[in-house]
Amino acid sequence: MIKESRVLKYPKVIWTILKNAPTLDPLVILLNSKLYYLENKGNIESFLTIKEWKDSTEIGTVYTYPEFRNKGLARKLIKSVIKKYKNVGLICKENLIPFYKKQGLKKSSSTNNKIEKRKELFNKTLGKIFKYKLVVMKN
Repeated sequence: MIKESRVLKYPKVIWTILKNAPTLDPLVILLNSKLYYLENKGNIESFLTIKEWKDSTEIGTVYTYPEFRNKGLARKLIKSVIKKYKNVGLICKENLIPFYKKQGLKKSSSTNNKIEKRKELFNKTLGKIFKYKLVVMKN
């Protein structure tokens, strides 16, 4: 069963995000974003975070701990969030486009909301340092 909470209630989630930044989005910590997660026997196996902007909802971080991967956990979380929220988008590396397409998202080229502006800022700054670009996917 998918559970809902806030990021700041889970130190393990905070540490996972910080340890994997910038691939995982540390802004979700500052915003104390909504957290959707799947757990087993008290251990979080997979989670995603949601940032709600005025004009859209952004999936901020999607993460499954290595020992629980390839079980469809992230897919289950993403599909649940897409069903719950309208106008959902996310920023991801280009190599993840096929995965997110399977979840019902499409690559977006619009530049008129906060998600696209965050992508552009990353690509112009940190993207040059880390040598990759991000894209926006939307439903």
